Amino acid sequence: MTTRADMQVLISYVLGDGNRNLVTSSGIEALTSEKRIAALRGLQDLGWIGHGGSADNAESYSLTMEGKRLVHQRPPVESLDQRTRDQIGALRAVDGESNGARKDGLRLLICFECEVGNWDSAIVNCYELRKAGERSKDVTAIAFSHFYQGKAEVAQNRWDDAIESYLGALEEFIESGDRKGVGETNCAMGVVYGNKGDHSSARRCFESSLDTARSIGDRALETKASGNLAIIYDLEGKTDLAEQAHKTCLDYYLQAKDEVGAAKASNNLGVLCMSRDRFEPAAKYFEQAIVSCRSIKNREVLGAALVNAGYCYAKNGDMTRALGYTDEAISIFKEPNNTNMLALTYRNYGCIELRNSNHEKGFEWFEKSVRAAKASGVEDTMAACCYEYGMGLISCVTNLRLAKKLLSKSCSTYQDIGNSIKATTIRSKLAAV
Repeated sequence: MTTRADMQVLISYVLGDGNRNLVTSSGIEALTSEKRIAALRGLQDLGWIGHGGSADNAESYSLTMEGKRLVHQRPPVESLDQRTRDQIGALRAVDGESNGARKDGLRLLICFECEVGNWDSAIVNCYELRKAGERSKDVTAIAFSHFYQGKAEVAQNRWDDAIESYLGALEEFIESGDRKGVGETNCAMGVVYGNKGDHSSARRCFESSLDTARSIGDRALETKASGNLAIIYDLEGKTDLAEQAHKTCLDYYLQAKDEVGAAKASNNLGVLCMSRDRFEPAAKYFEQAIVSCRSIKNREVLGAALVNAGYCYAKNGDMTRALGYTDEAISIFKEPNNTNMLALTYRNYGCIELRNSNHEKGFEWFEKSVRAAKASGVEDTMAACCYEYGMGLISCVTNLRLAKKLLSKSCSTYQDIGNSIKATTIRSKLAAV
């Protein structure tokens, strides 16, 4: 536990001038409950205090190593790294009295939170930005808040909520004449439809985004839309088209020095190889994404690459790396309860336990993966988890009736989402049982 005096030192870093002077003269008790909660949330996002306890009780928190250092040394803000200075500047602007500065600060905070996966904080600040935008009739701020709220909801597998948020953003972007915003939102909506298994709607959104990008000469948006279309091609078994599109995307991102885009493209190429059971080249692509994401501290793409790499290593018999990567992935996805990605981590554990001859434990993990996949509503994840569970039962000659049921479910799901190649492969395995 930390003392109130220690907490007062840290809170002073993230307050605007007025409240900072108030805390200096009267203590943190002088702040309103709302201001204390906002300040504590900011300290959590900075990584200076632990995430346990009630947000309105400063003494319920413990200091992290960085928090202890700051309390002990009390360095000026100017001596901190640039990213931390930017985040502190945003927090101070949000706590200030100017509505314009507050909106700018909220935008920055939302972007920071989405980069590191603090989805709950991102949604709270989206609500705050929308309220500030509505007060000043700022259409661009309202559109921004809807768009990023949709992004956070996607990360939490709240597909219908995300569609509603993106439609709100689309309406505001159209009203303001922001064609780039329209294109970005269509691209984001396509991702949601793709995860829901509605590939015709996903393709329509991506193609609309692609048309917009080309009409305004936005190469970055064009590349993003092309990459997302390639994912649909892959899910539908059009692997050659998908591979060429992903490689073109990777080349562009590398030339543009867009590390996040390059990491996503590497991960997508890995998934493509993995879908062909080419686990060794797939793992190399995932490793590229992992190294890049560790460098830029992008947890969203890092988590996906870790799950995928863990699966490849499990298939290749490298249990040490398979387990280590899967453990790290689950630590990223457990707090936001991303049931889609959690389903794939559980699948990994099932594969690992089976390779270690722990059959019953492996089947428990597979069953858990199927339940999580069903809760996520992501069709291709459901198909993948059913397939792995069914093949595991067959390999151990255990409950072949259930194995056939699982493989039939996987086959029909792949067929429904348009991946006839995968469906045909599974039919042949069913016939051999």
